[in-house]
Amino acid sequence: MPNGSSPYPPPHIQRGAVLIVSLVILLVMTLLGVTAMQGTTLEEKMAGNLRQRNIAFQSAESALRAGEAFIESVVTMGAFDGTNGLFGRNDAPPDPFASATWTSAAISVAAPTIPGSHASRYFVQQVGTLVGVQGALNIGGYGGNRGRGDITTFRLTARGTGSGDDTTSVLLRSYYGRVL
Repeated sequence: MPNGSSPYPPPHIQRGAVLIVSLVILLVMTLLGVTAMQGTTLEEKMAGNLRQRNIAFQSAESALRAGEAFIESVVTMGAFDGTNGLFGRNDAPPDPFASATWTSAAISVAAPTIPGSHASRYFVQQVGTLVGVQGALNIGGYGGNRGRGDITTFRLTARGTGSGDDTTSVLLRSYYGRVL
């Protein structure tokens, strides 16, 4: 350096531009970090909700299977009298969207719960009878009714919930038939 001069300006001439630029960069990085954390939190909530929905679905599916197992054990239609979750052909079925349907033992049947679920219930309504004439209902061999008799049909409605409480629930409905 000629004349003993320094490559840096004297302290009284410096304006602090490096400090301002570094603070602006720090602010931008902080905003990026906060935005990334908010996105991560949202994704974590979405994953938790999906898990709850899957548990509720599996619980409702388990209740449907319990209802089908009950139908397979039916010997007579005498129990389908509009009580205990069993409704006959002429009984008005309960509203599946009403919360009382899923809390009353007179309207729905408690099904075994799967691990992690809160509760699952179902109700069954006899829909009607399909008359089987020499296997006419068994087009192409589907279903195995080869002239064995009339098929009594049922509509099963099941509700399953996720773990913890009833905030996540799934309703499923299926039709089931068997020869009595």
